[in-house]
Amino acid sequence: MNTHLIADAVRNSRGREETTIWDRLFAFWFRRLVYTQIWEDPEADMAALKLVPGSTIVTISSGGCNALSYLSAKPEHVYAVDLNEAHLSLLKLKLAGLRALPNYQDFWKFFGEGASDSNVGLYRERLRPLLDAEARGYWDERDIQGRPRYGYFSDGFYRHGALGRFIGFAHTLAKLARIDLKALLHEDKQSPARKRALERLHWLFHSRLARLMTKTPALLFSLGIPPQQRTLLGGNQPLNEVLHQRLLALVDVHPNANNYFAWQALSRSYVGPGDKCLPLYLQQSRYADTASRAALVTPVHANLRVFLESLPARQIDAVVLLDSQDWMAPDEIRALWDAIDRAGKDGIRVIFRTAGAESPLDDPEHASLRETWQRDEARSAQGLAADRSGIYGGFHLYTRKA
Repeated sequence: MNTHLIADAVRNSRGREETTIWDRLFAFWFRRLVYTQIWEDPEADMAALKLVPGSTIVTISSGGCNALSYLSAKPEHVYAVDLNEAHLSLLKLKLAGLRALPNYQDFWKFFGEGASDSNVGLYRERLRPLLDAEARGYWDERDIQGRPRYGYFSDGFYRHGALGRFIGFAHTLAKLARIDLKALLHEDKQSPARKRALERLHWLFHSRLARLMTKTPALLFSLGIPPQQRTLLGGNQPLNEVLHQRLLALVDVHPNANNYFAWQALSRSYVGPGDKCLPLYLQQSRYADTASRAALVTPVHANLRVFLESLPARQIDAVVLLDSQDWMAPDEIRALWDAIDRAGKDGIRVIFRTAGAESPLDDPEHASLRETWQRDEARSAQGLAADRSGIYGGFHLYTRKA
């Protein structure tokens, strides 16, 4: 796997002379499959962007969930760009599934449940022939345990990936701390069992063990958080307290009946099949339409700025940066927004998340960017409130000034 793009991105966050051993370890760690599910809410994205049919969207891919969910807005095209070839291989596999699997039931069995022995046959016979060499090589390659990666879909796909394994570790800690995760997921908010679970959760996050663990940058690697972003996440508060607050936002703000992020965190699974409490691309009523539009998604292995610079001018309606700017040095942020400015149409909208609350464009060194771009305070606040994952400190929508 080509890894220099990830290493360069981590170095850009500090400058080559400031790069630490933790940065280099993160670059090595992030080559792998980190996210089996993306942790930004696509419905919050689309509400903020106000996408209209025929839009051209550029988004960071991650696991591909959101790029596929944006198809519900009937775009002209979606470019899913990423530095991580493992994440792009997952998106390519999902696109192959939408083209090759004959019905929703097979698609759900493979990508919704991801836990059937028959998925091995589906991969070999239907999906593998449609993959390019890079994606086929990734899924055929054997992992450290000696099994091909496509086997992940036979024993619980969402238990794999760096984040899936980290969540499994967190479940073990919760069990040792006598935290009833089922009560957090299923019980009414006023139930005694749920209140006890929340009390035990508070105790665990404020324990000596939690304070010790959160002082180690490597703890957050499995969450896809590099050392630079760890600093932004903590801000002026102890990191264990910030993580506790973010977990409460995930499991205690939006109803679990429609929050599939809470289900992934607390059970490492989805509710489905059907239409309830699922990402849009996994919903049964949308399956035919999603499959018919799959060709509109183009996976791209590249630095996002470099990709935008390669596009014709005034072509893009919306850009989704996820939390990528938390990684970036000021000069890289300026270059990125210059590329967005050139590639974007007059009415272009840009959204991104931040680990902390503040937008990087508010920093003094980005005064020149604020001459061109303005933050929509109301829709940014609405986006943060609507994001069911609850794990970010800030949601930001920018438009070009008239």
